[in-house]
This record gives sequence, C-alpha cells and structure tokens, in this order.
Amino acid sequence: MDRPSRAVSRRHLLATTGAAGVAFSAGAGVGARAKIISAASETPADRKPNIIWIVCHDIHAPLLGCYGNPLAVTPTIDALAREGNRFDSAYATAPVCSPSRFSLVTGLYPQSCGPAENMRAVARIAGQFESLPELMRGAGYYCTNNVFTDYNCDLDPATIWDECSVTAHWRNRPAGKPFFSVYNYLITHESHLFETGATVTDPAQVHIPPYLPDTPDIRDSIARNIDMVNRQDRAVTHILDELEQDGLAQDTIVMFFADHGGVQPRTKRYCYEGGLHVPLIVRFPKKFQHFAQRAAGQVSPDLVSLVDMAPTTLSLAGAAIPRHMQGQPFLGQHVPPPREHVFSGRKRMDERLDLIRTVRSGRYRYIRNYMPHRIYGQHNAYEWKGRGYQSWEEEWLAGRLDPVQAAFWQAKPGEELYDLADDPHQISNLIDDPAHQAALQHLRGVLDAQMTAINDNAFLAEGLRHQGYQASREPGAYPLPALMALGAKVIQRSAKHLPAFRASLGNDSEAVRYWAATGILAVQTALDARTTHDVALAFGKEPSVVIRAVLGEILLNGPDAAQAIDWVAGKIAQTGDSEGALAAVLAATYGRNVRSPAVTPAVQAALTTRVSPPDVQGVLGLFAVRAAARYLSEKRAGTYTPRLKQPSDFDAASMQSPAGKKLVAAMGGRISDPQI
Repeated sequence: MDRPSRAVSRRHLLATTGAAGVAFSAGAGVGARAKIISAASETPADRKPNIIWIVCHDIHAPLLGCYGNPLAVTPTIDALAREGNRFDSAYATAPVCSPSRFSLVTGLYPQSCGPAENMRAVARIAGQFESLPELMRGAGYYCTNNVFTDYNCDLDPATIWDECSVTAHWRNRPAGKPFFSVYNYLITHESHLFETGATVTDPAQVHIPPYLPDTPDIRDSIARNIDMVNRQDRAVTHILDELEQDGLAQDTIVMFFADHGGVQPRTKRYCYEGGLHVPLIVRFPKKFQHFAQRAAGQVSPDLVSLVDMAPTTLSLAGAAIPRHMQGQPFLGQHVPPPREHVFSGRKRMDERLDLIRTVRSGRYRYIRNYMPHRIYGQHNAYEWKGRGYQSWEEEWLAGRLDPVQAAFWQAKPGEELYDLADDPHQISNLIDDPAHQAALQHLRGVLDAQMTAINDNAFLAEGLRHQGYQASREPGAYPLPALMALGAKVIQRSAKHLPAFRASLGNDSEAVRYWAATGILAVQTALDARTTHDVALAFGKEPSVVIRAVLGEILLNGPDAAQAIDWVAGKIAQTGDSEGALAAVLAATYGRNVRSPAVTPAVQAALTTRVSPPDVQGVLGLFAVRAAARYLSEKRAGTYTPRLKQPSDFDAASMQSPAGKKLVAAMGGRISDPQI
C-alpha cells in the first residue's frame, strides 16, 4: 500500500536516535497504512541481523514441494520452510522480471513510475530517491549483489552496491560489519524451457490446468519447469552451507522468494495467479525470532506484496523507512496490520502492448483490461520460443480447443472476477453473476483508490510526455481522474461512448487523446460515419506519432485505409524512433486493410537497418521493433506458423555498443541471450 506523507522529514528521522515509534492505521478501502513518527533505533552492529535474499526467476509458488507439489524434489527449500515461516499469499507487482525487480530495489510500484512497468524500459529514478542498497549501506551494512540487476531504471549497480559481480560475497566485508547479500539465480528462468533434452520429471505425471490443452509439448514444459525448480534447490543448499561454514547461520535472516510466477503458458506475463503468486519463505535465527511475528514452522496466510520487501528489509535492519516507499513492512519490531489487498499490473511486454490492472483480496481476484480489443495470445517472439505456446496455438488454429482453452485466443472481457476458493485456475468469470456483485463493486473501488494513491502512470503510453514519478506529478501534467473516467468507458467497448471519445480527440492532453483514440479502436466494427470523419481529421493534424498510429489503425480497419497506409509504412522504416516505429508496426499488424505494397519494403528496412542506439532504451526499442516487424513480415507473406524459427534480432553491433554492454551487464553478462 501507499504510505501517506509523514509529518517528520527524512533528515530529522535519520538524525534522531533512540527507540523507534511507529503508529499504524487502517486506510479506508486500501488496507493498512503506516506512519513513522520517530527514527528507527540505532542498533549496535553486533546486534543487527545479517540478511540474505535468495531471489529466483519465474517460480509459481505451487511448483515447490513445501507448497504442495508432489512431483517436486526440493528438500532444502522444504526444510527452510519448516525451520522458518512460509507465506502462502505473496504476490509480485508485475508478472515479469524487470518491472518486479524495480519494486524490489525501490520500494515503489512500477506502475507509479513510467515507463518502469514495461518489459523492458529505463525509468528515471536516480537522484530522486535512495535505493534499498544505498539505504542499507547508510544503516551500516555491507551490501553485495550477485549478479543480476535488471532494475528497469537508471540506477547504477556499480555505485549503489558495495559489490555487484559474479564474485560478490559477504566474505569480502570489513570485519564486524553486518551484511545484506542478494543472490539472483537464472536456474528457473523461462529460457530453460527452450531446451530439448529429456526431463527427469515424468511428463505423464504432471497436472494439466483446464485452460491448457493436453499435448506432449505442454506436458513437457510443465515437467521441465519442475526440473528447473529441483535444480534451484541445490543452489539454495550451497548458500546455506556457506553460512554454516562461516558460523553465521545464527546471525543471519534468510529470505527466499521469486521475482514473479511461473513459465508454463498463461503464467508469466499474465495477471492471473500463475503469473503473480510467488513463494516466500523467511528463516530467522533464534536471537531474531521476535522479528518474525509468529513461531518458527508456522505458515502465514497474510497477503504480502513484493513492493513490501524493501521496507521490510529496512525494518529488520533497524533503519528508517523513507516516506516515498509505497510498500509496508510485514516483519520487524513495528509492523502494521496485514494487508487486505495486493495490487499488480502489466503494460508492454517486449513488442506487444496491453494494459491490465488487478487486485486480489483474500478470496477474489478482480482484473481490469484497458485494451480488451487485444487478445491475451498476442504473438511474442521470445515467449513463442516455448514449445508449449507453439503447441497451444497449433491446437487453436486446428479448431481443437474447448471454450475455456480457446479464450486465450479471443478478445478479452473488459473486466474479470474470480472466486479463488472455488476457481483456483480462474476460468469462470463472475463479472455478471448477481451473487458476487457486492464483491465486484468493492474491488472496483479498491483498485480505483490504489491507482489514485500511487498516481498510476497507466495511461501514459511510451512516447508521450510526462512519464515518470516526478514528471507525472507536476501540476496539470497528468489528468489522472479524467483518464480513469475515460478508461472506464474504453473497457465497455460500447458505441454509446463514441461521442465522448470524439470530443476528446482534440484535448490538450496527449494522454487523453491517446485513450480517446484507443476507445474508438476498441469499438472497431460499430463506427458511424461521423466517427470515421472525425478520426480522419484528427489523423491529419495529430503531432504525436504514437497517437497518430492508433488513429491510423482505426483507418486501416475501414474504407479510408489509403489515407493512413503510406504514413504507417514510412514510420515503420524509421527505427531511430523506436516508439513510433513499434506503434506503426502494430497498426499494420492489426489493421484489416493493409494491402499497400509500401509496407513490405518498410518492414524489410526495419529488419535490416543496422544502427547503434545511443542509450539502453533505444537498444530495447530497436529489438522490439524488429521482433514485431518479423512477425508482420511472415504474416503478410503467408509463411507464418507457430513453430517458425526466428533468427535473433540482437545483432552484434548493437550489443557491443556502450548502451548494449550496459544492457548485457544488467542481464548478468549473458550476451548470448539478452532478452532474459
């Protein structure tokens, strides 16, 4: 939850000594709030706990043995849960790594600081707030990171950590200094699903969720995912053994968790339980057991968000929690009442745009799809390296899916509501069920309150002005209430809202114009002559490339396609403006009347032009454009198949540029696969 502004300045907090005093109150509809009213106690170094984070990629909590998977062989992780506390309701802020890791290092929701929510991007945060490792260093800790960063922002790992490398280790700290050490593992990363060797786990024994077809490739992907988790267990053993060897186990709090949910189809990147529900286990030595809130071996049902990890770590260290952090501590000496809700969302994933917000209570998950005209199953070049997705799309194209399995390939509903007690796989949408309307209205209000509280940058598309924590908070820069009202109309996909959308096409706010155009696009087949006329006029004078691309797609769906096609083709070829080029590629991909011969050479230019973007954002944007252009090229040529092997779009020139090298470093140095 967002923590309201504190009356006491951070400078005063850091200067104050003595016992901490923390007052907590329940925020109406948005859960517990915390307000620090004096500084954290100055705990002597020899009484401060060492803290280790073991951070895994891509693990849906039920994959682990201690969370109930009978096929998992995870004895060390299971023992960690028995000796510590297992949290059964921990959730990521986003269903993909980079935005989620932004929240870990900042204590902010990525949704509050555009473009941090996109996979990937570079949000501007350096110099505005101190990161978690900087705050821990200020509290007297030696801070190491080994080695993955991928924070989706401009924080410099070389300056915020004491050590950030493959050799970073607590053993390098000065004598007597407590440590905060983070170990990041790629063992369970999605990329291992692309391997082809035999699995240890028997695919015949795995459980197939009802939203997936039962095919050999899908069984293989689930079995392979379990194998990955089992290998991760051995890495955890190594870390714990080193603690024992150094005689530090009784001085160290160990926190094991994943950055987001799993990697079988419809988990990673998607705002369902499979993409957001993460394992979280915390083991306390006896001397610090009083920080745990419960006895060793007990299971916590409390809702926890990964945005809470930074303030919780500061709480355990006896350090002040800065007022900008939007999470709340769930461990330590002074904690608020448990959360009533956790919040998550997604935006662009590589080359595909979407906008989703979701809130989970103890019983329900509510999802709001702000782009209901885009199907869930938008082709993503990296995602489609997984044979499970290839198989699922083949079954769809062959007409062999039942209605539950086919829903992934059809237009999304504007809203979804699931009773998780009765429907753990989220396949029965209760949005129109009279028995659940009270829960629906409550969660709608809770989500609206959260978006307002964090100044959610949801409606600031890439390429528009005022993205970012500070920029979006400038007076008059970002009319969030008006945009939320407009978004509420977009999700309905109703022609009755066309007059409101038309009236907003000339608004002074770029964001309002973008969402007015998106609202018209979402209606699609119900456009009247007046709307088509107004769209054509707006297209002719719109200065923003990304807004003009949305207007262009509307025209490409109707009889006036000729007015837009040459402009769209021209923008596709201009890869130096990656945000505009991607918007144009997507317009050409989804527009129904794209027959102009000008598109083919433009797409080829996007695929073959070799440039070295000056910054990481440019490198990322170029890769997204190429991935989208390659799919468009194959679709136009009639050669696309789900199993089409696509060449890498990561050319050596881009990756050897200064910006490319910085990107590779964030990936842990894996130049062979910088999409990780």
